[in-house]
Amino acid sequence: MNYPYNDLFRQEIYRMIPSDGLVIGVVGCGRALTEARLVKEGRQVHGVDVSQEAIEVAATRLTSARVVPPNEVAPFEARSLDGLILADVMEHIPSAWSVLNDYVRMVRPGGWVVISVPNMRYIEALWTFVFKGDWPEDPLGIFDQTHLQVMTHKRLARWCRSAGLSLEREYDCYDPSRKIYPLLNRLTKMSSDQRPIGLVAGSGVRFGVT
Repeated sequence: MNYPYNDLFRQEIYRMIPSDGLVIGVVGCGRALTEARLVKEGRQVHGVDVSQEAIEVAATRLTSARVVPPNEVAPFEARSLDGLILADVMEHIPSAWSVLNDYVRMVRPGGWVVISVPNMRYIEALWTFVFKGDWPEDPLGIFDQTHLQVMTHKRLARWCRSAGLSLEREYDCYDPSRKIYPLLNRLTKMSSDQRPIGLVAGSGVRFGVT
């Protein structure tokens, strides 16, 4: 299928990227508009994606960009990166918990990995599934039809611990236009993982590599 790649600068991803690290890899770089800013800051950014169309654009913005097959688990050499960006990638990968171990090996000790995933405990996702009894096949978004993994905070944290990553910082993705969410946030603080789900449309984490 032809995946509808957006060409947007994603501030929620950019804010997560540490200021250290010269050589950065991006798995699923898409058109790489966000990562292009890192290049302008003087960093070397190497992107891979399964889409030839997206890579043609990314190649004009990044230090290098190339197409990889969907089952590629080591698109960069072991310990060749100071940092790795996995922005909305893990949910598309079969046995992603195992693949994450391979990805981490591409990063040097002392480096970092930035991961963002959709949080399926987001209140609108719960409403659609629990109360409407539906699981849509949308072209994009939290019910993206190409998602293979159902992600939560706890699941992602477990994968990362297994891969030997240590949590440095966690981010939530808020939608400030939805005024009801602060109330929902307070009402749902006693959820099973002790994190607010009312405001969270996606989860972002930054890990250190040991």
